[in-house]
Amino acid sequence: MKLSDDERGRLNTLIHAGKHPARLLTKARILLKADASEAGEGWSDSQIAAALDTSVDTVARTRQQLVEAGFEAVLMRKHSPASARQRILMERRKPN
Repeated sequence: MKLSDDERGRLNTLIHAGKHPARLLTKARILLKADASEAGEGWSDSQIAAALDTSVDTVARTRQQLVEAGFEAVLMRKHSPASARQRILMERRKPN
């Protein structure tokens, strides 16, 4: 897989600027390591997994998601209302 200069720039900015969820930063790092363009590193799944202390399956799923759904889909968290846990709201009681 090859990233464009714009995509690489967005991933680097994401990693180095502000606070972001750890899973998003891991995905960004995976994509940068997997990038097979001239500016990329082109690492294998096992090399990336070892370097980032994650599983080979996580690396493979991230690559697959990029190919099947596109760059934006990798950076967005997929939310499924059907699988989401229902929230339990507690009623606040007034003190006596």
